[in-house]
Amino acid sequence: MNKIKDLARLYYIKLFHYIKIRVDFIINYVIDYKLYKKHSIVFHKTSLKNKEADLILNYHSLEKGMLFKDMKKGFATNRINNLHKVLKDPEIINNISRSQIKVGYQIMCQYYELHQEKGYDIEEFFNHEQYRFYKLVIDSNDQTCFNGIINWTKEGFFKENNKEFKKFAHSRKSVREFTGRKFTHDILSKVIELANTAPSVCNRQASNVYLLEDKTKIDKTLKIQGGFTGYSENVSQLLILTNDRKYYYTIGERNQLYIDGGVYLMNLLYALHYYEIGNCPANWGKTYKDEEKLSEIIDLPESEKIICFIPIGDLKNNFRTTLSQRRVISENFIKL
Repeated sequence: MNKIKDLARLYYIKLFHYIKIRVDFIINYVIDYKLYKKHSIVFHKTSLKNKEADLILNYHSLEKGMLFKDMKKGFATNRINNLHKVLKDPEIINNISRSQIKVGYQIMCQYYELHQEKGYDIEEFFNHEQYRFYKLVIDSNDQTCFNGIINWTKEGFFKENNKEFKKFAHSRKSVREFTGRKFTHDILSKVIELANTAPSVCNRQASNVYLLEDKTKIDKTLKIQGGFTGYSENVSQLLILTNDRKYYYTIGERNQLYIDGGVYLMNLLYALHYYEIGNCPANWGKTYKDEEKLSEIIDLPESEKIICFIPIGDLKNNFRTTLSQRRVISENFIKL
């Protein structure tokens, strides 16, 4: 009889533990949902940081478009219209001193000026009065010369690779212009060996890097990703970084794969730059529908979450990158 009671007690303890874990799991995800819904720009754009995020999202699209030497007339009209709304917001105007807000006005002015240089008429969606207003906002705060595009030579781009880390880190930039030449698997193995020095929770090392070289699959994959439009022609190798859910064991670690994956990604980008391989992280902030489309092209384990795509390639002798203005430390180094 005592044995039956002990078995029953053990059963109920396990059942309670089973239910508790699942309830805690649901509660934590509900809290995650509420916080994301409350603060992200998916649902509203009310705070200064919401507006700034919207501004960066739109101006960076203009930066990428201006990299093309044969710039299309009136490209990214939807982004221009969005930026007009943001840049006339009084709160944005009053915070022109913030690095990302100032560069938003500067990028818009450069967009207008480049069209004027080419003799393109864009008055129907970006008129001279709007341009003058943006220049006035900028000029009343800053008289320095601005260019959102940086011209490089291949030699100059990698000249800091064997210097102190500060110079090396500042020299790494996302590049989208490749020759199409493939790198050998031997050199890519050295890249991964160096990237594997990235720290991870309890040294679990849950990141994996897949190499895709099938050009048809690369093009289909980047089309779903959507952020490399116009630059995919000479992408002959694509790295896919994932992180495996199988390595995490507590509810508190439910988002650890993104943290460890992000740490590994930065190390991977540095490793690629060190071995003089051009690269550009292409984010995979997608929904399950996009992942279903992707599964028809490439076969990845269900337990692994894609962290990022990284198109890689040999750099042209002359190419351009976006400025991608960085924040000043007063904006994100906060003393408690």
